[in-house]
Amino acid sequence: MPNPSGGRLAELTRTAVVRAAALAGRAGPAPVDAGTLASLLYRAGGAVPDPRLDPRWPRHAVLRAERAVPCGLGDWVPSSTDHWLGRTAAGIDPDTLVHKVYVSPRVAALADALQILLPLAVALRVPAWKVGADVAGVHRADKVVLYLASAADADRVATATAAALDGMAAQGVPFTGQVGRTGVVSRGRDVGGTSWRAVICRAVADALRVARVGLGPDAGAGTVAAAALARVAAAGHDVRTWHPGADPRPAVHP
Repeated sequence: MPNPSGGRLAELTRTAVVRAAALAGRAGPAPVDAGTLASLLYRAGGAVPDPRLDPRWPRHAVLRAERAVPCGLGDWVPSSTDHWLGRTAAGIDPDTLVHKVYVSPRVAALADALQILLPLAVALRVPAWKVGADVAGVHRADKVVLYLASAADADRVATATAAALDGMAAQGVPFTGQVGRTGVVSRGRDVGGTSWRAVICRAVADALRVARVGLGPDAGAGTVAAAALARVAAAGHDVRTWHPGADPRPAVHP
Protein backbone atom coordinates (compact mmCIF):
# COMPACT_ATOMS: atom_id res chain seq x y z
CA MET A 1 0.00 0.00 0.00
CA PRO A 2 1.12 3.65 -0.38
CA ASN A 3 3.64 4.76 2.20
CA PRO A 4 1.65 6.97 4.62
CA SER A 5 4.63 9.20 5.40
CA GLY A 6 5.84 9.55 1.82
CA GLY A 7 9.07 7.79 2.74
CA ARG A 8 12.32 8.15 0.85
CA LEU A 9 10.68 9.56 -2.29
CA ALA A 10 9.11 12.39 -0.31
CA GLU A 11 12.57 13.30 0.96
CA LEU A 12 13.98 13.24 -2.59
CA THR A 13 11.09 15.39 -3.75
CA ARG A 14 11.56 17.99 -1.02
CA THR A 15 15.28 18.20 -1.85
CA ALA A 16 14.41 18.82 -5.51
CA VAL A 17 11.96 21.58 -4.52
CA VAL A 18 14.51 23.31 -2.27
CA ARG A 19 17.11 23.24 -5.05
CA ALA A 20 14.61 24.68 -7.49
CA ALA A 21 13.72 27.37 -4.94
CA ALA A 22 17.37 28.43 -4.90
CA LEU A 23 17.34 28.70 -8.69
CA ALA A 24 14.09 30.69 -8.57
CA GLY A 25 15.93 33.40 -6.70
CA ARG A 26 18.83 33.64 -9.11
CA ALA A 27 19.20 37.18 -10.45
CA GLY A 28 20.67 38.21 -13.77
CA PRO A 29 19.74 39.15 -17.31
CA ALA A 30 17.93 35.79 -17.81
CA PRO A 31 16.31 34.70 -14.54
CA VAL A 32 15.03 31.15 -14.37
CA ASP A 33 11.38 31.08 -15.49
CA ALA A 34 8.63 28.74 -14.29
CA GLY A 35 8.82 26.58 -17.40
CA THR A 36 12.52 25.93 -16.87
CA LEU A 37 11.94 25.21 -13.18
CA ALA A 38 9.18 22.74 -14.07
CA SER A 39 11.48 20.96 -16.51
CA LEU A 40 14.23 20.71 -13.89
CA LEU A 41 11.78 19.35 -11.33
CA TYR A 42 10.46 16.77 -13.80
CA ARG A 43 13.97 15.49 -14.47
CA ALA A 44 14.87 15.33 -10.77
CA GLY A 45 16.14 11.97 -9.61
CA GLY A 46 17.94 11.15 -12.85
CA ALA A 47 21.50 9.89 -12.77
CA VAL A 48 24.41 11.11 -14.87
CA PRO A 49 24.81 8.64 -17.77
CA ASP A 50 27.89 6.45 -17.46
CA PRO A 51 29.95 6.87 -20.66
CA ARG A 52 31.49 3.43 -20.10
CA LEU A 53 28.14 1.68 -20.48
CA ASP A 54 27.76 -0.25 -23.73
CA PRO A 55 24.90 1.48 -25.58
CA ARG A 56 23.60 -1.95 -26.63
CA TRP A 57 23.24 -3.13 -23.02
CA PRO A 58 19.81 -1.60 -22.19
CA ARG A 59 18.04 -3.36 -25.06
CA HIS A 60 19.90 -6.56 -24.32
CA ALA A 61 18.75 -6.43 -20.69
CA VAL A 62 15.11 -5.99 -21.73
CA LEU A 63 15.16 -8.73 -24.36
CA ARG A 64 16.92 -11.12 -21.97
CA ALA A 65 14.24 -10.51 -19.35
CA GLU A 66 11.48 -11.07 -21.93
CA ARG A 67 12.98 -14.45 -22.78
CA ALA A 68 12.80 -15.34 -19.07
CA VAL A 69 8.99 -15.10 -18.99
CA PRO A 70 7.93 -18.74 -18.48
CA CYS A 71 4.77 -18.64 -20.59
CA GLY A 72 6.09 -16.20 -23.18
CA LEU A 73 4.71 -12.85 -24.31
CA GLY A 74 2.42 -13.92 -27.12
CA ASP A 75 -0.50 -11.88 -25.76
CA TRP A 76 1.52 -8.65 -25.57
CA VAL A 77 2.36 -6.79 -28.78
CA PRO A 78 5.86 -5.27 -28.87
CA SER A 79 6.56 -1.63 -29.65
CA SER A 80 9.84 0.17 -30.03
CA THR A 81 11.28 3.66 -30.35
CA ASP A 82 14.83 4.93 -30.21
CA HIS A 83 14.48 5.36 -26.46
CA TRP A 84 11.92 2.77 -25.25
CA LEU A 85 10.91 -0.86 -25.62
CA GLY A 86 7.29 -1.58 -24.75
CA ARG A 87 4.55 -4.18 -24.74
CA THR A 88 0.75 -3.77 -24.87
CA ALA A 89 -1.77 -6.57 -24.50
CA ALA A 90 -3.62 -7.36 -27.71
CA GLY A 91 -6.96 -5.59 -28.02
CA ILE A 92 -6.21 -2.99 -25.32
CA ASP A 93 -6.75 0.70 -26.04
CA PRO A 94 -3.65 2.42 -24.61
CA ASP A 95 -5.62 5.63 -24.07
CA THR A 96 -7.57 3.90 -21.28
CA LEU A 97 -4.41 3.01 -19.34
CA VAL A 98 -3.99 6.23 -17.36
CA HIS A 99 -2.77 4.79 -14.05
CA LYS A 100 0.95 4.24 -13.68
CA VAL A 101 3.30 2.16 -11.57
CA TYR A 102 6.89 3.38 -11.72
CA VAL A 103 9.69 0.88 -11.14
CA SER A 104 13.01 2.58 -10.51
CA PRO A 105 15.96 0.41 -9.53
CA ARG A 106 19.45 1.81 -9.79
CA VAL A 107 21.07 1.22 -13.17
CA ALA A 108 23.35 -1.53 -11.83
CA ALA A 109 20.28 -3.43 -10.53
CA LEU A 110 18.09 -2.97 -13.61
CA ALA A 111 18.86 -6.25 -15.36
CA ASP A 112 18.17 -8.29 -12.22
CA ALA A 113 15.02 -6.27 -11.51
CA LEU A 114 13.67 -6.91 -15.01
CA GLN A 115 14.23 -10.65 -14.60
CA ILE A 116 11.76 -10.50 -11.69
CA LEU A 117 9.48 -7.76 -12.97
CA LEU A 118 8.51 -8.94 -16.46
CA PRO A 119 7.37 -12.44 -15.43
CA LEU A 120 5.46 -10.82 -12.56
CA ALA A 121 3.83 -8.29 -14.91
CA VAL A 122 2.63 -11.15 -17.11
CA ALA A 123 1.38 -13.14 -14.12
CA LEU A 124 -0.54 -10.07 -12.89
CA ARG A 125 -1.90 -9.41 -16.40
CA VAL A 126 -0.50 -5.89 -16.56
CA PRO A 127 -1.94 -4.45 -19.82
CA ALA A 128 1.13 -2.47 -20.91
CA TRP A 129 4.59 -1.37 -19.93
CA LYS A 130 7.67 0.35 -21.29
CA VAL A 131 11.36 0.22 -20.38
CA GLY A 132 14.12 2.68 -21.20
CA ALA A 133 16.18 1.10 -23.96
CA ASP A 134 19.12 3.44 -24.38
CA VAL A 135 21.82 4.76 -22.06
CA ALA A 136 19.93 7.98 -21.30
CA GLY A 137 16.70 6.05 -20.72
CA VAL A 138 18.08 3.68 -18.09
CA HIS A 139 19.59 6.59 -16.16
CA ARG A 140 16.22 8.34 -15.92
CA ALA A 141 14.38 7.98 -12.65
CA ASP A 142 11.24 6.83 -14.52
CA LYS A 143 13.07 4.11 -16.43
CA VAL A 144 10.26 1.52 -16.21
CA VAL A 145 6.53 2.32 -16.30
CA LEU A 146 3.61 -0.10 -15.99
CA TYR A 147 0.22 1.13 -17.27
CA LEU A 148 -3.16 0.09 -15.86
CA ALA A 149 -6.80 1.05 -16.35
CA SER A 150 -7.85 1.73 -12.75
CA ALA A 151 -6.40 3.06 -9.52
CA ALA A 152 -7.35 -0.18 -7.75
CA ASP A 153 -5.48 -2.30 -10.31
CA ALA A 154 -2.45 -0.01 -10.16
CA ASP A 155 -2.37 -0.14 -6.36
CA ARG A 156 -2.65 -3.94 -6.44
CA VAL A 157 0.17 -4.29 -8.96
CA ALA A 158 2.34 -1.72 -7.18
CA THR A 159 1.99 -3.53 -3.85
CA ALA A 160 2.90 -6.89 -5.38
CA THR A 161 5.81 -5.39 -7.30
CA ALA A 162 7.19 -3.59 -4.25
CA ALA A 163 7.16 -6.86 -2.32
CA ALA A 164 8.88 -8.73 -5.15
CA LEU A 165 11.61 -6.09 -5.57
CA ASP A 166 12.07 -5.28 -1.89
CA GLY A 167 15.76 -6.21 -1.94
CA MET A 168 16.63 -4.11 -5.00
CA ALA A 169 18.65 -0.90 -4.72
CA ALA A 170 16.28 1.97 -5.51
CA GLN A 171 16.88 5.08 -7.59
CA GLY A 172 13.32 6.36 -7.11
CA VAL A 173 11.04 8.78 -8.95
CA PRO A 174 10.39 12.14 -7.22
CA PHE A 175 6.85 13.57 -7.32
CA THR A 176 5.31 10.09 -7.19
CA GLY A 177 3.64 8.22 -4.35
CA GLN A 178 5.97 5.67 -2.78
CA VAL A 179 4.67 2.12 -2.40
CA GLY A 180 6.59 -0.16 -0.07
CA ARG A 181 9.57 0.67 2.08
CA THR A 182 12.43 1.31 -0.36
CA GLY A 183 11.15 3.70 -3.05
CA VAL A 184 11.88 1.31 -5.92
CA VAL A 185 8.12 1.28 -6.71
CA SER A 186 5.76 4.26 -6.77
CA ARG A 187 2.45 5.42 -8.17
CA GLY A 188 1.49 8.05 -10.69
CA ARG A 189 -1.02 8.59 -13.46
CA ASP A 190 -1.88 10.63 -16.53
CA VAL A 191 -4.45 13.42 -16.51
CA GLY A 192 -5.77 14.98 -19.70
CA GLY A 193 -3.16 13.14 -21.73
CA THR A 194 -0.31 14.55 -19.63
CA SER A 195 1.82 12.84 -17.02
CA TRP A 196 0.70 13.73 -13.51
CA ARG A 197 4.35 14.35 -12.65
CA ALA A 198 4.49 17.03 -15.32
CA VAL A 199 1.28 18.60 -14.01
CA ILE A 200 2.47 18.70 -10.41
CA CYS A 201 5.99 19.86 -11.35
CA ARG A 202 4.48 22.82 -13.19
CA ALA A 203 2.23 23.54 -10.22
CA VAL A 204 5.24 23.55 -7.88
CA ALA A 205 7.28 25.69 -10.30
CA ASP A 206 4.50 28.29 -10.53
CA ALA A 207 4.18 28.32 -6.75
CA LEU A 208 7.94 28.77 -6.35
CA ARG A 209 7.91 31.85 -8.59
CA VAL A 210 5.00 33.34 -6.63
CA ALA A 211 6.68 32.56 -3.29
CA ARG A 212 9.99 34.07 -4.41
CA VAL A 213 8.34 37.30 -5.52
CA GLY A 214 6.34 37.51 -2.33
CA LEU A 215 9.21 36.74 0.04
CA GLY A 216 11.87 38.68 -1.82
CA PRO A 217 15.35 37.85 -3.12
CA ASP A 218 16.92 37.46 0.33
CA ALA A 219 14.62 34.69 1.56
CA GLY A 220 16.34 31.34 1.98
CA ALA A 221 15.61 28.49 -0.39
CA GLY A 222 14.06 26.40 2.38
CA THR A 223 11.67 29.22 3.30
CA VAL A 224 10.64 29.74 -0.31
CA ALA A 225 10.17 25.99 -0.81
CA ALA A 226 7.99 25.73 2.30
CA ALA A 227 5.80 28.64 1.17
CA ALA A 228 5.44 27.17 -2.31
CA LEU A 229 4.50 23.74 -0.99
CA ALA A 230 1.95 25.31 1.34
CA ARG A 231 0.39 27.02 -1.68
CA VAL A 232 0.28 23.76 -3.63
CA ALA A 233 -1.22 21.94 -0.64
CA ALA A 234 -3.87 24.65 -0.25
CA ALA A 235 -4.96 23.91 -3.82
CA GLY A 236 -5.72 20.35 -2.75
CA HIS A 237 -2.59 18.48 -3.77
CA ASP A 238 -0.88 15.91 -1.56
CA VAL A 239 2.57 17.35 -0.85
CA ARG A 240 3.29 14.86 1.93
CA THR A 241 3.19 11.55 0.06
CA TRP A 242 2.81 12.90 -3.53
CA HIS A 243 0.32 10.14 -4.30
CA PRO A 244 -1.82 11.32 -7.26
CA GLY A 245 -5.08 9.93 -5.92
CA ALA A 246 -7.96 8.70 -8.02
CA ASP A 247 -9.04 12.12 -9.30
CA PRO A 248 -6.08 14.52 -9.52
CA ARG A 249 -6.74 18.23 -9.69
CA PRO A 250 -5.39 20.61 -12.36
CA ALA A 251 -2.25 22.65 -11.94
CA VAL A 252 -1.89 25.58 -9.54
CA HIS A 253 -1.58 28.91 -11.33
CA PRO A 254 -0.16 32.19 -9.99
